[in-house]
Amino acid sequence: MTYRYPSPRTKTAQDLLRVVTLAAERELDARGESLPRKSEFARRWIEPLFRGFGIACALLMEIVPADWVVAFHDRLFAWLYAPHSYPFDAEAPEILGARSLVAELERRSGRAPALLALISHPPVMGELMHLNFALVRLAMLALRAARGRACRPRLVTATDPFALDALSIAEEGLYAGYMGTFHVGIDRLAHGRGHPGPSLTPSAAWSAMPRRLFRILGRGGEVGLVLSGGIPATGRVLYGAREWTRSVRAKSPLRARPAEVERSLRADPGFARFDESAAELPRLPGAWRLVELWLMLAAAGLIPGSDARAAAQSALAAFDVPAAERPRLLEELRADLERETPSRRRLFRILAARVARRRPVVLIPIVHGTQPLSVRAREAWGWEWAGRGRVRALRADAPGDAVETTPEDFAGRFVAENFK
Repeated sequence: MTYRYPSPRTKTAQDLLRVVTLAAERELDARGESLPRKSEFARRWIEPLFRGFGIACALLMEIVPADWVVAFHDRLFAWLYAPHSYPFDAEAPEILGARSLVAELERRSGRAPALLALISHPPVMGELMHLNFALVRLAMLALRAARGRACRPRLVTATDPFALDALSIAEEGLYAGYMGTFHVGIDRLAHGRGHPGPSLTPSAAWSAMPRRLFRILGRGGEVGLVLSGGIPATGRVLYGAREWTRSVRAKSPLRARPAEVERSLRADPGFARFDESAAELPRLPGAWRLVELWLMLAAAGLIPGSDARAAAQSALAAFDVPAAERPRLLEELRADLERETPSRRRLFRILAARVARRRPVVLIPIVHGTQPLSVRAREAWGWEWAGRGRVRALRADAPGDAVETTPEDFAGRFVAENFK
């Protein structure tokens, strides 16, 4: 019997994740693989019990000394990726540079900078899976070393059934409770499931989590975040495709006339193929959401006889984007969909608006290599607010060469320099 993720229709943006889960289900079927069966009884009674244990552990981590918390995660993650070994060097040039940058920005502004470690994402299965634990361990140790004093770094991690499908129901509950409470968990399937577990960690719901994340950073906290927002395929579909659609909408002279856009779409032959392929998927109201869903399905390879470029060309025509703008926008989409890590321009824009306005920000890339296997921190960047939606960006190894830029332009440079 084919595995199906618990992803009910909610008439919210959560329904768009159904594109990703559907692609994963079809891939599992094609490989003949199966996942642990988790009954309705287990989700209703066993998972909440273990989620409660996880919440209790999280509350304990708020009480014990901060450096005990870092030491606990150091040992936990090292144990999870054993027998491999990736020693942490607090005196590495990149770590010393990050620490120096933090101290300099704090001296200049009089406020402790927010620290954000941006992490790459190896495969979640196979021989490279252990690198995920090595990366988050390095992120926590790097954040503590860069801060230069006791702190409690947090990690942003998915805690929904799609992320935890390979775990037992007890492990899923324990993980979701702990990561959703002490860390910044995100449940991308939080709404509509009808199970009591998610109600125990309401701040982990996808609709509530961003406020928590930016509140921690706005107070000068330390956070580790996988920049792709998930495994590469998920990041490309959820962020590469959706953020491109938003940028196209912003350039469209028809953005205030969605009915006209939808009429143009209905006349497109490629849209008809999309309409047929998406019959089983939930629809959100509005032409813009329709285009998002179309491009996501095309990027996920779920529309026979179509691809993301063809869908994008049709969308540009429907949006009536000026012809001179279209080649650049198509190239931007191609680059993001071919990368393991999309540029996440919207994330950087919100980070500037919500955090950099209030205090400096230090960004530390944490990346992996496969030949040979490695995890490492790369050169940190610092932000100071420059006004009018712009930031002053300086790199730790060249603090005298600061540049004023938009967060979106910085995102493209930062991701290209540090991530595949």
